[in-house]
Amino acid sequence: MTLLTVRRASHCSRHGCRFSFCNLVPARDRAGAVVIEEACNDTFFFLHCRTNGLQEMVDVVATRLQQLNIQWEQKWKPHNKLANVEAFRDQQKHSFASLRRYGYQERNRQRLAIRDNIRITLNRKQFLIKEVPWDIKLSCKGRPFMGLCCSTCTPTSQQNYSKPAKFNNVRDVLLANTAEYRNGFLSRNLCHLTTVWNLKKYEYPYIYTSVLRDERLQQACGMAADQDMREMSQKSEDIYQKLVKKHEKRAAQILCNMCSTLSDFLLRLTSWVLYKLLPCFLTRIVAHPGQIQMLHLASRRGVPLIFLPLHRSHLDYILISFILLNNNIRSPLVAAGDNLNIPVFGWLLRGLGAFFIKRRIDPAVGRRDIIYRAVLHTYMIECLRAGHNMEFFIEGGRTRTGKPCFPKGGLLSVIVDAYMDGTIEDALLVPVSVNYEKLVDGNFVRELLGQPKQMETFTRAIRGIWKVLSSNYGTMRIDFNQPFSLRELVQSFQSLNKQKSKFFSDNIGDNTYNQYLSPSDGNANNLTMECNKNFHSAPSSTSLYGTDFVDEEHRLLVESIARHILFDASCSTAVMSTNAVAFLLLGKFRTGATVCQLVQELDRLRDDLHLAERDTGFSGHSVDVINHALELLGPGLVRKDRRVVSLDGQSEPEPTVFIEPVTMLPNVIELYYYSSALLPFFAVEAALGSSLCSLIQWECQSPQTKQISEEAIILRAYELCNILQFEFIFCKPCQMLENVIIDKLDNFKYKDILSQDIVCYTEEQERSRRLARYILPDDSSDEESYTKPTHYVVNLDAKSIEHLRYFEGLLRPLIDTYAISAEVLSRLVGRQLLEKELVQEILAEIKTQIDLGHCFHEESLSVELVKNSLKLFEHWGLLECHTQEKIKLYYLKEEFDSEHQVQKIFDKIQKFRIIKR
Repeated sequence: MTLLTVRRASHCSRHGCRFSFCNLVPARDRAGAVVIEEACNDTFFFLHCRTNGLQEMVDVVATRLQQLNIQWEQKWKPHNKLANVEAFRDQQKHSFASLRRYGYQERNRQRLAIRDNIRITLNRKQFLIKEVPWDIKLSCKGRPFMGLCCSTCTPTSQQNYSKPAKFNNVRDVLLANTAEYRNGFLSRNLCHLTTVWNLKKYEYPYIYTSVLRDERLQQACGMAADQDMREMSQKSEDIYQKLVKKHEKRAAQILCNMCSTLSDFLLRLTSWVLYKLLPCFLTRIVAHPGQIQMLHLASRRGVPLIFLPLHRSHLDYILISFILLNNNIRSPLVAAGDNLNIPVFGWLLRGLGAFFIKRRIDPAVGRRDIIYRAVLHTYMIECLRAGHNMEFFIEGGRTRTGKPCFPKGGLLSVIVDAYMDGTIEDALLVPVSVNYEKLVDGNFVRELLGQPKQMETFTRAIRGIWKVLSSNYGTMRIDFNQPFSLRELVQSFQSLNKQKSKFFSDNIGDNTYNQYLSPSDGNANNLTMECNKNFHSAPSSTSLYGTDFVDEEHRLLVESIARHILFDASCSTAVMSTNAVAFLLLGKFRTGATVCQLVQELDRLRDDLHLAERDTGFSGHSVDVINHALELLGPGLVRKDRRVVSLDGQSEPEPTVFIEPVTMLPNVIELYYYSSALLPFFAVEAALGSSLCSLIQWECQSPQTKQISEEAIILRAYELCNILQFEFIFCKPCQMLENVIIDKLDNFKYKDILSQDIVCYTEEQERSRRLARYILPDDSSDEESYTKPTHYVVNLDAKSIEHLRYFEGLLRPLIDTYAISAEVLSRLVGRQLLEKELVQEILAEIKTQIDLGHCFHEESLSVELVKNSLKLFEHWGLLECHTQEKIKLYYLKEEFDSEHQVQKIFDKIQKFRIIKR
């Protein structure tokens, strides 16, 4: 009957603390409960107080009986009130019951007096007293629903698979739904086994025979035999038939090593094992129920689902199949690299749906491997025809830098080709984003510093699994984008590419070096042409690209689809706690910060992400988020100690917790991996900020403001986007980059970095302008000559400079690497270097400039950045690359094989490197 409950709540909707109130519902007290709220930001105490002990319980009951007795006696008292009351009091004085009631009343009066004294004391201490339990609200902000498909390219798909309104939160897929298993002891205690047993069963047809009988493969064997006959200078029919049988036998061997043996039993068994093993090293695996429901709706259409995830870990495809299987969605066939075809694990992955392909489809003896390409192409076509869902990584391999890699359209071209030739009527493309608080595969520091990749072996796999099971990797988040129709997307891009091709053929012409790299300033026509030009790259000769076609229009179509998919998946990637903390430490607090400073910036970052409808993989108070992220990152990446510092720069120094990133090599490269996950979100703003910095050069300016034309800002930002085109996809293929830059200019105006220069005219001047427009003939050229261009005023106060330095610093590691790579190109004048030698020379030069203090970011030392810079120079037509037997030889083209031409390229990138003082 008596209860004293004291609970400390560390999560509430009002202050956003970490722990949920789902299981902390305060008991309702009919007699009234005292609830005390401490006037702090993050701590509440709920005290539901009743008297404690057996004697106190007797007092409560006796007092209540006394009140009832008095009420009954007053109801039947006589008319002579005064005389009867005095007689009644005399009688009470001589009765034992009256004495006991008088004692209870006195104790109750003392208890109320003590409560009043407590109330007065608490009021003096700024405590708030409530007489009713606190009304608890779980959240004040709704979680944004990410992953909706493009309303411009696929409006019909967006309407058909609209987001469900009833799902407002995510759920942990590791928690089995035990609500369905209330009946039965085994079902309640063996919920994982029961869940796996009750999964929907699918048939997965084996298509080995149908692939070998396909006409396409037989024609490829005949073409390979004809090619061998021409090299042998033979025309005998018997030799031709022997060569055909030889190639058919090789095709069968390739298919045997490639094809999947997807098994429903093995899927269920592995699912049960994962239910037991995943909680050992992952806290949660989070997915959105509304996204799963969209997949259910899409699977009922009867067309293949093509899952296109970003690739961060070897665990990606296992977890995607695990989630789909446990939500009764047909498991896909997964394209995996042949480096994973190792003993035991290769057999296991094959049974879970993996089919193994070569990482590089290299030419055999200087020519294209027709047989292998035909087997792979035919196998994928037959899988789609048989109704299999498919999954492959649009990036090709795992990202080494933390941000999405440039898309590869080899396998996607097969899907598009299957639709174009009528093999399938349609397919639903599903971009998938995966993110981890801590990467399960370890780090890629060795590879980024130039050391060769270690190949996967059985022993290394066992050792890695044992290490993973004994560690903590936090939360894993997966987001399935809204499925969209391939047919609808192809039709949209076909019409869009026709319009662009016509525009470029009429206005731009050939893509020469001067047109592409040197947009002239002050010309509106050049601005329009440059900003509407898309960044396209030539396909790799070692990929599946171009198996059956070399049509330029088809190639551009596949590339546009691949870029759109990668952009959508990148935009729907949830930001994890380690990403946010690493991003702030390297971007704003490279020299360290207090916890209060870090909390303030994390709150601002969360607000920016929420306004942009970007979801986060964490919730709760920022202090708890930071502590959790620091624990996962570890002392090797982030140092945390106590220092005596002044919190506001003016008050007395006080001891406080100081957090500082480890910026020495190689630790900073791993920390930069987590930070880079947020770079695509700020890519356009960072390019705009760096462009403004290069235009104003505020270190040498004495005035507090500087005026710049809108055209100059857009041209400079576009030029930087052109340099970094292999690092980011700045906009969707259906968007114009100019429009995206203008939108970000509006954000800069909102942040008071820019203000528009508005020209005010007097009444006489306005009358003169109206008269001039009336008198002049209606000629567009004359109107343009009288139209004043838009100008912006850059505010160079302390706050604006801080913002500009912040945005400029986000891209500075990349710009440093590109500039140093262009500087080293001068060593190629009159020379030829192998790719390995050229990369090592660039890395050595970057290390030297870091030691001399000319390069401020140690994370610039990265093989991936160096290789992307070489891709850019090759794409610009400056470098020539000759490949033979997996060896690349670089040399300058004849027209650029001079110090003067190389210096031009260096100057073009160098102007974005602002020297810091």
